[in-house]
Amino acid sequence: MKLYNRTIVVTGGTSGIGLAFALKLLNRGNKVIVIGRNQATLNQVTSKHKGLIGLQGDVSNADSVREMAAVIRDRFPEVSILFNSAGIMRAFELTDDNLHLERTTAEVGTNLNGTIWMTEALLPQLARQNEAMIVTVSSGLSYVTSPLHPVYSATKAGVHMFTDALRVQLKKSGKSIHVMELVPPLVAETNLIPDSGGPIPSMSLDTLVKHGIQGMERNKKRVVPGLSKVLRFGGKYFPDALANAMARG
Repeated sequence: MKLYNRTIVVTGGTSGIGLAFALKLLNRGNKVIVIGRNQATLNQVTSKHKGLIGLQGDVSNADSVREMAAVIRDRFPEVSILFNSAGIMRAFELTDDNLHLERTTAEVGTNLNGTIWMTEALLPQLARQNEAMIVTVSSGLSYVTSPLHPVYSATKAGVHMFTDALRVQLKKSGKSIHVMELVPPLVAETNLIPDSGGPIPSMSLDTLVKHGIQGMERNKKRVVPGLSKVLRFGGKYFPDALANAMARG
C-alpha cells in the first residue's frame, strides 16, 4: 500500500507509539488526524507538531466513538487508514482487597473495546475507498501472559484474535481493506512502562516505526519484531516457563 497522499486516523496519537507513527506518516505527505481524550494535550501536540489534526474523543466510550465517526465521515470522507494505537498498561495484584471491579477492567475499555469499536464505526467509510487499511496494535504479551499485568495481557490477546477474525471476514466480503497486526515487544520511550534497563531488552520507537511502516507498505498480515518473535515461539512451546520467569520481574 502506498503511504502518501492518504488521510489517516491514529487513536492514542498524542504520545508513545501512536504519536511516533503519526509523525512519520505526516512527514511522508499524508493528512493525519490524532485522537486523544484530553483536549489540552491535543492542543499541545498539534501546536508542537504543525500539520497534525487533533480530534478529542474517548475510544472506551461508545457514544464518543459514534460522535467521532460522524465527525470523521463529515469532515474527512477520504479517510483510508485507521491506526488503532490507544492503550493503557497497569501492574496490579488481583489478590489486593482494595481493588475495585471497575479499575480492574479499565484496560478492557481502552485496549480491546476501543479497538473493536473504532474499527466497526469506521468500517463503512473505509469500505467506500478504492483501497484502505486497518492497523491494530497488540503486544508480544498476546502470546505469553505477564502475571504482573494480568488484564493488559488478556486485552492484547483479544486484539490479536479480533484482528485475525476481522481479516478473514473482510477477505470473504471482497472488500479491499488490508488488515495488519503490529506486535510490539517492550518499547523504550513510551508512556506504558519505563525503560528500566533490566534484563528484558527494549526496542526503540524509531526501530518499531521502521518495521511497522515497511509492513504497511507491503500489506503484511502481521509484523512481529524483536523480542516478540521469541515470545511467539515461547508461547507455543513453553508458555508456563516464560510466564513464571516474567512473574519474577
